[in-house]
Amino acid sequence: METLETLAVALGFATLAGLNLYLVVLVTGMAINMGWVDVSATYPDLMVLGDPLVVGAAGVFFCIEFFSDKIPWVDSLWDTVHTLIRPVGGGLLAIHTLGTTDPAFEIVTALLAGGTTLVAHGFKSGTRLALNASPEPVTNIVASIGEDVVVLGGLALMSVNPILTAVLCLVFLTVACYCTPKMFRRFKAFLWLLGKKLFSAVSRPDQEAMLYASLSAEEHQKLGQAVGAPAQDVEWSSSVLVGRVKRFSGFTSMTFGRLVALSGDPGTLHFVGRSWGRSYHTRVALEGLQVTQESRFLSEDVVLYDINDSRRLTFRLPAGRGAMANRVVERLLSRRDGIRALPEREVVAAA
Repeated sequence: METLETLAVALGFATLAGLNLYLVVLVTGMAINMGWVDVSATYPDLMVLGDPLVVGAAGVFFCIEFFSDKIPWVDSLWDTVHTLIRPVGGGLLAIHTLGTTDPAFEIVTALLAGGTTLVAHGFKSGTRLALNASPEPVTNIVASIGEDVVVLGGLALMSVNPILTAVLCLVFLTVACYCTPKMFRRFKAFLWLLGKKLFSAVSRPDQEAMLYASLSAEEHQKLGQAVGAPAQDVEWSSSVLVGRVKRFSGFTSMTFGRLVALSGDPGTLHFVGRSWGRSYHTRVALEGLQVTQESRFLSEDVVLYDINDSRRLTFRLPAGRGAMANRVVERLLSRRDGIRALPEREVVAAA
């Protein structure tokens, strides 16, 4: 039981360090220095945290983080700088919690604890990036205070029931592993759409409404593997960003890719995109679907949905590409209704 509790404390330190390393060190060091907790027998290597020099340094850095963590974009810059610092700090805290062990085991512990801290840090960073997409600073302040409260509560619970703390940490890490990639994909999509919007404000938007009849080598290879389509079967294609996905299997929201219409496959729309660093293919049967165009501040959306709106799929083009979005809608309606479109003039250009 004692060994299990020691591992639970190490896991707790590693997880909480990903949210606020300096607050973890400061509060733990003060608790040891002031005699609020006695770790001399159970975790003797943690006694170093009670050194006044360690407490003072942690206090200074925490004060800096306390203010910078509440300023939009400054908090993300601070998180970027600490992408290496927090995992190293979390690994060191875990090693000192376990005490003197076999060197090989210490390396394994450092790797596991550092990875745990990195997951928590990634969730925190991804959340801040998502919040920074909104212009107001209130959410950043609330998030920062909330993170500090979680750290303080976690440390208090860990001193009373480390096993329960470890269970809660595992739940949090599971949620973080699931949500963090989604948040980073959403932020990447936001930056892409915002960049296109700003570029269109200083230059004339590209209103070229021709659809591409060519694919990249990677896109053509993936499509060929999926349906065995030769190059001449590509009727038209368009680069898009996948937006909202509701009950359309195979699509990953906030991923980039290309819509592809094949001349030998009427009534069907193909999509070749990238997710988790690899290409993927999926298709949509257009029968029974409604197709419409919606203009938003950052994008021109092509929306596919059924009559009950129980299924909904959105493809986003940059703002200023209304003519292109309208052409895509027209072509999708033609394919849905079984009308063969006239072939597009071949356009060879970067998507």
